Amino acid sequence: MDDGDDAVTGTDSGSYAPENLCYAGERVVERAPLGGGWAAVTTHRVLAYDPSANGRRFEAIDRPNVRAVSVDAEGDQQLLGWALRAGVYGLVGVGGGVVLRAMNLGETLAVGASAGSAPIGGVLAVVDALAAALALLTTLLLVGGVALCVGGVALGWRYLRTRQPALVVERFGESDVRFGAPRADGRHAAQTLAAALDDRGGQ
Repeated sequence: MDDGDDAVTGTDSGSYAPENLCYAGERVVERAPLGGGWAAVTTHRVLAYDPSANGRRFEAIDRPNVRAVSVDAEGDQQLLGWALRAGVYGLVGVGGGVVLRAMNLGETLAVGASAGSAPIGGVLAVVDALAAALALLTTLLLVGGVALCVGGVALGWRYLRTRQPALVVERFGESDVRFGAPRADGRHAAQTLAAALDDRGGQ
């Protein structure tokens, strides 16, 4: 695998072809385009080259370690979590504000306090303060809830923008390897590589 990495760092673009990255006695069984790069199955390994990758551009995985090859469009899960939480909290806030406004507790308290024949001034002051606090709480719940809902929608939109198709090589005992690719290329590469891996006669 290190030999393959060294070959890819060369300046000769021809060295990037999978045939030139094979070991002695190894040959390419299937090859598929992958955006600006390619993915291939050899008699010994699964090779993939992505010139646009920010990190490693070349990966080589021994065939016995490959569990499956598939296409995935998983986005930023952190953004998704934030969007869901903001949406839920926003709906709860709006719902609470609507309920408080419908109950109109501030006016109910004011009417109840003034219904007595001679209400004490201190009691009226407390009731007025409670009514004002409830009115403020209702406004905060409505405004904050709407703001959270809008923020949740914005985060959800950003999450959808991060859902880029990728070719995923699942490995036994190790994390999956992902390669960004157009959806059509990724689907074709996954089908081609999976068929080659299932064909034991090509080894």
